[in-house]
Amino acid sequence: MSNETKAVRDDEAVRRRIGPWAPSGVPDLSDFDASTNFVVRAAAGSGKTTALVGRMVALVRSGVPVEDLTAITFTRKAAGEMSARFSRELEEARRDLPKDSAEYRRVVAALGNVQSTFIGTIHAFCSRLLRERPLDAGLPPDFTAGLSDRDERQLRERAWHEHLQALHDGDGDHLDQLSDCGLEAQKLASFFQRLCRFPDLEPFTDGADEPPEMDAAVAAVREKIREWSEYRPDQPVKGSDAVMKAFDKAERMVLYLGMDAPAQKAEFLSVIANVSDTDRASVKTTYWKGENVNNSSWAKILRDELLPDLIRSTVQPVLREWEAHVHRVAVACTAPAVERYHELRRREGMLTFHDLLSLTRDMLRDRPDVLRDVQERYPRLLVDEFQDTDPLQAEILSFLASNNPEETDWRACRPRDGSLFIVGDDKQSIYRFRRADKDVFEAFRQRIDDEPNGEAVDLTKNFRSRAPICTWCNDVFGDLFGDEAFADVQAEYVDFDPQRPAGPEHTSIRRKPVDAVKGNYGSRIARQDAEQIARFIQVARAGDAEPEFYHDEEGAVFRGEVRFSDFLILTRVRTRLSEYTDALARHGIPYTVTGSRDMSDSEELKAIVDVLRAALRPDDPVDAVAYLKGLLVGASDDDLYRYAMAGGSFSAFGAEEHETAIDQLDEERGGRLQDAAEQLEAVRTIVHDTRPGVGIEQLIDRTGLLAGATHPEKASEASTRAGAVMRLLHVVQAWGSDGLGWSEVVEELDLVLQGEEEMDGMTLETGQDDAVRIMNVHQAKGLEAPVVFLADPYTRGSSPTPEQHVRREHDDVVVPVIQGEGVYSKITHAPRGWHEDNERSFISEEQRIGEAEEHRLLYVAATRAERLLVVSTYPKKAGAGYWGALHPYLTDETAPVLDIPERDASESTTVEASAPDLDGARAHLEARIEAGAQKSYDETRAASDEAESSSGAAGAPGYGRALGNALHACLELLVEHRTDPPSLTAPMLRQVLEAEGILRLDRSTDATVEERVETLQRMVDSFRASWIWDEIEEASDVRTEYRFAHMTASDEGPDELTRGQVDLLYQTDDGWTVIDFKSDRLDPNNPATDAKKRAEGKYSTQVEAYVAAWRRLQGEEVDHAGIWFADADAFVSVVQSPDTTGPAESER
Repeated sequence: MSNETKAVRDDEAVRRRIGPWAPSGVPDLSDFDASTNFVVRAAAGSGKTTALVGRMVALVRSGVPVEDLTAITFTRKAAGEMSARFSRELEEARRDLPKDSAEYRRVVAALGNVQSTFIGTIHAFCSRLLRERPLDAGLPPDFTAGLSDRDERQLRERAWHEHLQALHDGDGDHLDQLSDCGLEAQKLASFFQRLCRFPDLEPFTDGADEPPEMDAAVAAVREKIREWSEYRPDQPVKGSDAVMKAFDKAERMVLYLGMDAPAQKAEFLSVIANVSDTDRASVKTTYWKGENVNNSSWAKILRDELLPDLIRSTVQPVLREWEAHVHRVAVACTAPAVERYHELRRREGMLTFHDLLSLTRDMLRDRPDVLRDVQERYPRLLVDEFQDTDPLQAEILSFLASNNPEETDWRACRPRDGSLFIVGDDKQSIYRFRRADKDVFEAFRQRIDDEPNGEAVDLTKNFRSRAPICTWCNDVFGDLFGDEAFADVQAEYVDFDPQRPAGPEHTSIRRKPVDAVKGNYGSRIARQDAEQIARFIQVARAGDAEPEFYHDEEGAVFRGEVRFSDFLILTRVRTRLSEYTDALARHGIPYTVTGSRDMSDSEELKAIVDVLRAALRPDDPVDAVAYLKGLLVGASDDDLYRYAMAGGSFSAFGAEEHETAIDQLDEERGGRLQDAAEQLEAVRTIVHDTRPGVGIEQLIDRTGLLAGATHPEKASEASTRAGAVMRLLHVVQAWGSDGLGWSEVVEELDLVLQGEEEMDGMTLETGQDDAVRIMNVHQAKGLEAPVVFLADPYTRGSSPTPEQHVRREHDDVVVPVIQGEGVYSKITHAPRGWHEDNERSFISEEQRIGEAEEHRLLYVAATRAERLLVVSTYPKKAGAGYWGALHPYLTDETAPVLDIPERDASESTTVEASAPDLDGARAHLEARIEAGAQKSYDETRAASDEAESSSGAAGAPGYGRALGNALHACLELLVEHRTDPPSLTAPMLRQVLEAEGILRLDRSTDATVEERVETLQRMVDSFRASWIWDEIEEASDVRTEYRFAHMTASDEGPDELTRGQVDLLYQTDDGWTVIDFKSDRLDPNNPATDAKKRAEGKYSTQVEAYVAAWRRLQGEEVDHAGIWFADADAFVSVVQSPDTTGPAESER
């Protein structure tokens, strides 16, 4: 029913037709249209839930039985709210309708049978249909609906191992093909897991069945290497650059490996391709200068023209064909495993949420008799939030509404009159990572609009936000959504029609600039931003904000009591949510946080895991020691040493010899360990006698974990830490009801600790009515608040590289092969179109789609505000950061700076958490922890390999020992892979920190995780840019983290064992160089002087000991030794002992 009149969007007329609603009394139904199928595009704040419930009530009043209605929502919470809203609206209609009317009798009947109306999620609806007819769907009657992440993971692993076994038991063709391509089947596990995310889409591949011809390319490259090598100096001044090394490696491959197999030829070409792209090669012109020749000018031509041309014309085309061929082989080998996984789930009746949809679709499509019956039971379908539902839902709805049950093509289904009412907003489609697709909404909308009994309409009135906010959003998103570069991947923007008053002038949009931070650390910027927001909330509640905010007129920001719940803080990502919770806690402001996924950092969670492991594995000494040194006991190294010397055993802690050992210890130490043994025995009894669902509460009570969490050292942490214990209690109880045993509970909790599984934290205020809400934008759909802060304005770094591209129009998905994990991960084999340098390559198209969705996320964030929208900005990097696209619209005229008055310290308020009086217990616990931090042994080392100091200049806070450990790990990684060093990006460095286990354990510094990542990034980059890196690239022998030990006899006492670990050793023509890395925080005003000062004493002694040990052990000379301070790329040479050789103190 497309015609020109539809372009005129008469909102009021539309509302009367789709489902009229009135704030009081019953609305008139004279214009109500019950027979048309509507697809309603409802802008933010337009009252789409009101419209949907209004239609349900109007249908009942019009004579539609209440049991005919089926309402589909996006979440269970929304379903509960809609159900209550529907009942309430029916009650109001019953009250206002004339008692003798037919409409009254229909409403009364509906109220008596309202429970027969299905209101729930699409997954719940599909589960109901499948449970009614499991055999028709090919399922066992007792199937499980909606597998947990744990069960999915286990089933995937099982299917993959069965597939590998089948490959080995078969004819071997697939394995041979993989071997010919240089791949191993078991290393495709991650590729299999990524394919499993798209079970309804075919893996796209366009490679040839046979490998490409590569001989000509190999010959051309070999000829060029021989030709260009003539320009290499015989006696280079600086050694070899990356291109020279690539030439040497390529020639060695030809000499020692041969060029017979296609995989060998591809690897040969890759060696050259890896040192150049199509624009510029990794040539260092100064390296092409020798003692008697200078070819630097020619090397520049090689860098900018010759080598890039060779890559572009000869190497890259054939490598692209090879990658596409290998990708085809990988898909052919792996796709059967995806089908095996699907069949395994169906056979055993263990269904994922996606299975619920796909099996329902299949049943409705393939069984016309079943479809007829379902259509009779559910004749009218009303769907909310359609823009963010699974694409399979469009197919299910098409079959359910079809006027021809025999039709098997969902696109050809024609809907029955009045069978569909769809509500959504493509401008709010933000869940593509959950398989939602804006294009599905738009295509479905157009398809219904083209039907004679269908119509697509718009709701544009905004009942949420004040008029200036609506006008500002029209300006911003009219431009962003109207950008022609995104026309085919972006939603159409329709202007808001504001319904709320404007209020006092210039009080609706404000910007809140954050002062410049040295280094532009995102965490420090967020900390400053959080402090400003917390202060504003305080002064606003005290009535001390800008006077115009309190004007006594409709539309004023604050009228009457200002509540904490009036404020909503939104961030784009969840990385720095803790900065905002910490700031609010410092100011005594109650808050709830959603989407923080912070349980992996919980000390209480680790304590539970430690005690459960020790209880479940009494013979494991490692588990026992972890428990004793953990939060629940806090035993020191000295405690454990003396206990062991007294005959105590950790392999059976608390066994017979335990009492004998305890009797030999002093009273305090013995009492501490005896309490620990009794506590552990009590936990063992709980584990033995109870199931997790019941026992977890007893365990928490016996260990005093909740009571201790309410009295942490920092009072501001009480709510979060106690909330973490409550979350832990609820989760384990839920797992217990699912049948998990204690061992499985420990396994799941350990995955949370490692960050492999996510678990949301909570606070004691969670669920309270009056608390500030904090969340990322993805959690904010459907929410609103009088005052909204768009916080966390800036972060460094770039967006992650896409790893797949969905092509709904072709029903396929492009998934390249990625080899390696973490810092080693790299896309190695992809279809032809993935890497092509044009605007429509798969990767560039995915990035364009992602950018369009980012603009929709901005729309969702900005439209949550009712009265005041505050956008945090970082002027030093204007236009960058999460809210950067809004910056041009935040002018002095449109968004004045938010004034935040300072408050006296005496006026600050604090919120005391209600908790038992545990001061004595806390003091005892703190004493244990402090004792646990003390060194408990005496040892003399000639070469001390202590970690560097965590202190900073002039007593300033240091970076912490933990970051030093991470730095050493990164530098070791770079040195070990110096010929092809990994690109250590911020996400990868975060993984290194996690791998070191320091994100939750390092308490020696107040730095945030984000700040540590950024500091580590700077140090790693300095190392790559230093002269040390240049030298190790040229070195003939390089050793990193080199351990040594040797015994020195003594005439006056016992022999002395010297041992240590040298950070870096390498050999050049001049001899060996010894370097020790340090991560001390140096004085930023005079780093060189501070580095020299710090090098004096134990640092120099340490390096001297390394040099002496190396000479004694290896009998080789050391040319140079010193200390490299990563904080400022400062190197201090060490004056060596008389028995060593080397230069006097100098700097490089």
